[in-house]
Amino acid sequence: MLINQQPATFDKKFARKLRIAIVRANYHHELVTNLEAFARATLLTAGVHEKNIKAFEVPGSWEIPILVQKIAESKKAKFDGIITLGVIVKGETFHFELIANEVTSALMQLSIDNHVPIAFEILAVSNIQHAQARAGKDTGNKGIEAANAVLQTILSLRRIPK
Repeated sequence: MLINQQPATFDKKFARKLRIAIVRANYHHELVTNLEAFARATLLTAGVHEKNIKAFEVPGSWEIPILVQKIAESKKAKFDGIITLGVIVKGETFHFELIANEVTSALMQLSIDNHVPIAFEILAVSNIQHAQARAGKDTGNKGIEAANAVLQTILSLRRIPK
């Protein structure tokens, strides 16, 4: 896969040892698959070893926080960062707002509580066309931003003196 948008530059030695989890919703499968593909390609370009990128799937965006919690708390797996990917499309009811708001709040709290960067690319959009524009097969794909955000945050956190 070619990525025209250049990923942020990272020292390959730094990136090589990083362990990154990708937690993705299965709902809107094709779009989320595109997000994951671009996130993964960006991580690989930055130098993260493929064997250190682990993907986990849940039915929908609502289920993402519980899996992120288990991953963040895992002493055995010990991931340096987590990328979350999903698509929530506004419908005719208030359900959209409930899901989007609660998932966002839960993931922010999990990041703070567990001291692990969590990149948030759960697209909350008004219609499917907006999702397609952000999860398409081009440089506007938000998976690129998710991967760069998690890598940059890990690097910044490691620069803080202990």
